[in-house]
Amino acid sequence: MEENYQKLIRLADTLSMREMDRHAIEDLGIQGLVLMENAARSVADWLTENKLKNEPDARIVVCCGKGNNGGDGFAIARLLANRGYDIHVVDAGEAKKGDARKNQLLWEHFGESASFPDANASRLMEEADVLIDAIFGIGIEQSIEGAYREWIEIFNSNKTALRVAVDIPSGVSTDESQILGVAARCQHTITFQTGKPGCFQHPGVLYSGKVHIADISIPEIWPENLSPKVADAESSLNIPPPFTYLLTAEFVNELIPERLPDAHKGSSGHLLTVCGSSGMGGAASLSSTAALKSGAGLVSACVPGNLRDHLPGQAAEVMTVSPHNSSEYFTAEHADFVEQLASVRNAVVLGCGLGVHSKTAAFVQQLTKQLQGPLLIDADGLNNLDEEVLQERLGTTVITPHPRELSRLCGQSVTEIQQNRISTVRRLAQEWNVVLLLKGAHTVIGSPDGQIFINPSGNSALATAGSGDVLSGFIGGFLAQGLSPLNAALTGAYMHGLAAECFSQKTNSNYMLASDLFEGLLLARNMLKA
Repeated sequence: MEENYQKLIRLADTLSMREMDRHAIEDLGIQGLVLMENAARSVADWLTENKLKNEPDARIVVCCGKGNNGGDGFAIARLLANRGYDIHVVDAGEAKKGDARKNQLLWEHFGESASFPDANASRLMEEADVLIDAIFGIGIEQSIEGAYREWIEIFNSNKTALRVAVDIPSGVSTDESQILGVAARCQHTITFQTGKPGCFQHPGVLYSGKVHIADISIPEIWPENLSPKVADAESSLNIPPPFTYLLTAEFVNELIPERLPDAHKGSSGHLLTVCGSSGMGGAASLSSTAALKSGAGLVSACVPGNLRDHLPGQAAEVMTVSPHNSSEYFTAEHADFVEQLASVRNAVVLGCGLGVHSKTAAFVQQLTKQLQGPLLIDADGLNNLDEEVLQERLGTTVITPHPRELSRLCGQSVTEIQQNRISTVRRLAQEWNVVLLLKGAHTVIGSPDGQIFINPSGNSALATAGSGDVLSGFIGGFLAQGLSPLNAALTGAYMHGLAAECFSQKTNSNYMLASDLFEGLLLARNMLKA
């Protein structure tokens, strides 16, 4: 898949972005003032095109901190003043030495500043039609308190202004998207050279608005070319982790399996879903039908005996099979039977609606150890599993937990997981040698080699019973059609989210049933082909 990586958007953490800056300035000789001017021009041009050419009398206030982000802000103010717009600056006092201070001194030839806290500064912000946040940039780690907190709260209180962040909203953690006490809530973020992970995870995504990536002529230099001035052989803390990517439609579209002219059902993959228990037959039906909808040629649902001929909502195309003496749930004695079924199928989905009976846990653990082919474990498959058994499996496994399921598996609290979604997924995917898909808005997928992929598709319509079962079926269907575990997870997650978006657009509603995703998937495929 690496040849396709250029179709992804690579995101830069704090350390990688600082290394790019250092490389451009120290190694290549591009002056910092030039980079700052390029950054400022990209914001000024965007504002001119998207706001000011239609509202030339808009009152603009740029909020400038003391660091380089503030330096960008002073340069933005100067460029806009030079174009004749009504521009004001609210600053934090004298900028730090260097390029930020130089741009502050340059600004003094074009206009005046009100320093916060000051009554005039507050008034300017409250009356602004456009507010530009250049208070803090990337890399801020401490909680924002005192006057800076009050400053950002006044910034946020102006609900009528167009609020634009410079590089990243002040108060949003660059690497993990945490809110550091308070953050500037913006409708747009103009970020420089590459996207930042914090803009594409919750809650930071709520503060970033629509993200625009501006080329400011910083040559990309990533960890494989890390400068010895940054890398420290004695400290792994200075060595950036593997890359983080944002999925794109172009990337996923190339992964979706295509039907050859001479294809038949036997050549399009046969998936085995091992799902369901008494009262949970719908989960088996949803995951099995989803696999067919994703393009799998055949799907067999292995369900307890009571469900074999009475699977709720069963699509006519889904075949069912049951082990002997398995009326309501599976037990360890059924594992060998299921393993035999799996040996002549292309992939297995294990877990949807299995239940958490004590005897089912032994079934899941034994089966997980025995299965050799592509395997996805979800829901009650994970609830009946422990990490030691997961690590004993020979083949690469896809696991698709929501935060509470992952919490039970790894021992971290849900809060800790949610606050550190990227680093948690990266670490556990490597430790467990799995493809780990952590559900939730802006799903995070980690590979065994430490790469991270963030899925931008989806909406709140997915907050409905059975949505996860459909996701498992989509991924399982792609596994059965021959995609690698990582590619199947990436494709399934993106198409699952896009299906929700397409169905919501058609119905003008964010309310749907999980089964509505089947129609949404067809709409999504057609959209990608257009």
